[in-house]
Amino acid sequence: MRRSTQQTDGPSPGPPDDVARVIDAVHGLPGRPLPGVQAEALARTLGGCLGATTVTIALWLPLPAGHDADAAAEHTVQEYRWPATDAEAAATGTGATPVRLCDGEQVLADLVVEPPVAAERLRRWPELHAVTRLLVSDIQAQLITERAERLIGQSTLLLADTRLRAAGEMEHQRYQLERDLHDGAQHHMVALQMSLAMVEHQLDAGNAAEAGQHLDRLRELLASTEEVLHTTATGLLAPLTDHGLVAALTARLEALDTVTLDIDPELIGYRYLPEVEAAVYLACLEAVSNAHKHAPGAAVTLTLRTSRRGLSFEVADTGPGFDTEGRMPLRQLAARLAQVEGTLTVRSSPTTGTRVTGLVAI
Repeated sequence: MRRSTQQTDGPSPGPPDDVARVIDAVHGLPGRPLPGVQAEALARTLGGCLGATTVTIALWLPLPAGHDADAAAEHTVQEYRWPATDAEAAATGTGATPVRLCDGEQVLADLVVEPPVAAERLRRWPELHAVTRLLVSDIQAQLITERAERLIGQSTLLLADTRLRAAGEMEHQRYQLERDLHDGAQHHMVALQMSLAMVEHQLDAGNAAEAGQHLDRLRELLASTEEVLHTTATGLLAPLTDHGLVAALTARLEALDTVTLDIDPELIGYRYLPEVEAAVYLACLEAVSNAHKHAPGAAVTLTLRTSRRGLSFEVADTGPGFDTEGRMPLRQLAARLAQVEGTLTVRSSPTTGTRVTGLVAI
């Protein structure tokens, strides 16, 4: 009886135990190994199974959305080599043809195995080739997941920071609007109350004609108050923005019988920084409003001056005054001026009236 023989071209595949060794090299690592550690273990074990001198695993990683790389690039390559020393020189010097691992049309990695006979052994060993492809696919998925988690973490931090900044800006704008309403519109509210009181007084005295004149004045104040509320709510101090500090103060205060304006002629038509004009304008209105509120009927004088020291103002009234007792009234007003490096001083005592003085160094 004759026994037939079958010859094979090239080296024969290794024993089945080698496939198990490759699997154990990756899945048998202790703890929760990083994908890079798994890839290095795979390259090392493949080298032993194939009788290779060097093994390089070049993993293909898709670029994240919105990347800044060349528009023609579709992926990045992350390499793992065995042995780690001089592997690149050995692989580059021979010009070996890489073994490409794919999952359908998706490229997973290129394996450069030296010498060429070792690479050919991998090509002719379908079980090892399939197991290597599956292990590389798993490592690639882990790397992509890690990168996605890192990007999500960065996006979460960025979102939290953006939310915090937005909340802070909204709070700042709310506080600014509250101060603008307090410093600007309140003055008009006080003027409305005074005009209404004058109407009631004239009616009680039987002076219908005088009451009618005050009613006309009341209508004017209502119209101007509506304008102030509108401009404040939209964040625009229109008279100040369009015409400057002197014109805005004159428009708001000149018609009030109890207020006298004493303005340095050099200031007429002169413009300061918008934030300086806004701070001084609203400070003056607030000081006048406080004088009307706490010293009704008292004469009020607003003085506005410019000098080498800077822009200064003073609101003085002839009211009953009060004992400051070491306190600093008008803290909100002082805080507004401090934002433009200005200062505020309040001087008052019983029977001497009150003087509110401000200075902004220019």
